[in-house]
Amino acid sequence: MCTGRLDPALVAKAFKGGIDGILVVGCYFGDCHYITGNHQAKARIDMTRRLFRFIGLNQERLSFRQCSSGEASVFVELVSEFDEKIRDLGPLGGDGDQVKAPGIFQKLKAAEAVLAGEKIRWVIGKRTPFLETGNMYGEIFTEHEFNRAIDMIIVEEMEVQEILMRLKQTASSVKDLAADLAIPPARVFRYITALKRKGMVALSKVAGRSPIFQMTDQEV
Repeated sequence: MCTGRLDPALVAKAFKGGIDGILVVGCYFGDCHYITGNHQAKARIDMTRRLFRFIGLNQERLSFRQCSSGEASVFVELVSEFDEKIRDLGPLGGDGDQVKAPGIFQKLKAAEAVLAGEKIRWVIGKRTPFLETGNMYGEIFTEHEFNRAIDMIIVEEMEVQEILMRLKQTASSVKDLAADLAIPPARVFRYITALKRKGMVALSKVAGRSPIFQMTDQEV
């Protein structure tokens, strides 16, 4: 199967299940039977690594490397090198990561939802057109500009998913959500307003002067 078929959400799911590292080995650029499959795979892996870095997971636990089917010795070298790196990092959520277990697994649960979401899939799918032919207005992005856009989306989507996960556990106010998740109250309010508009969050009650919000029956 072409590496271009690899779903980033499955990568996050694997790590959430306790995998310590994942090495994706694809063919060389220009040698892909599916023309651009390996380019797509690298773009998705790069984006997933950026998300992992944001949540406090060492991004070196996920790697994309290349070799041909006839380079057995190169394949062995790549796998051995990666195995040594992961052994040095140690178990997931240990000293090799900024966020420790069990907290990292909650972060990975939110990351899986982000990577399975429509927005991140749409943006990564537009990477090649945006870099080569431009958007609908003919504006061509540099690699740096595109990565900045990816980083902004990662931050927003992760914060939204963490809010939804918290509200799924218990109803809460904007103030409490901001304090618990270390997100500025103004941003939490903006997210809650958008989620209410989508019917994913509803007003539960008003405690004193604070509106309390809860999840609706829609799935996160």
